[in-house]
Amino acid sequence: MPTATAAILVVVALAAAGCPDSLERHCPSSSFPSGNFQLALTLQHTPDECVLVRSADGGPGPPDGSIVPSSQTVQSTLCAGPSDAGTTDAGTAVYLVVANSAVIRQSPLDPDGGFNFVSPPLTTAQTLCGCTADVNENISGTLVGGGTTGFTLGSDGGLVPQPTGMDGMVLQTLTTADAGACLCSIPCAEHYTLTGTLNR
Repeated sequence: MPTATAAILVVVALAAAGCPDSLERHCPSSSFPSGNFQLALTLQHTPDECVLVRSADGGPGPPDGSIVPSSQTVQSTLCAGPSDAGTTDAGTAVYLVVANSAVIRQSPLDPDGGFNFVSPPLTTAQTLCGCTADVNENISGTLVGGGTTGFTLGSDGGLVPQPTGMDGMVLQTLTTADAGACLCSIPCAEHYTLTGTLNR
């Protein structure tokens, strides 16, 4: 991720802007678009959630110290291609292209539709905890719509059958060597459920 944003979440803090057609143009050259999805993310309040424990003036944090909205949506495109562009039996890779993000997330695809996108770490990002921290993101889940046979790469590109949805989780963790400068108790994490709805 080339630049830090004011929010801690990379996928979640993005505006739901971006035309699906333009997102498809960002699919890697060895892959093909396999559906445009609206991703809905719902914050899960967990014991390790990043919450404001004090205010910038040193006073106590707000009653609800959550630093991100409880739900957000963003547009995305799923792309698919061979795991190794030079071979035909290396399995399938999927790519997640998200509106307003320069990061193209990549994962092997299990035949039953399982994926695990591990984003490149974002180091010394300015966060809503009032300090810089290293952010790591993991998006895991399953594509919906594979039926009993699962998903394969089509002869003309893309997944067969076309996925009809996504179900998964987003986990982002914050760590820093200077936790005393933060308004949150770091290390901490944000956990989201993810539901992807196919845009027809």
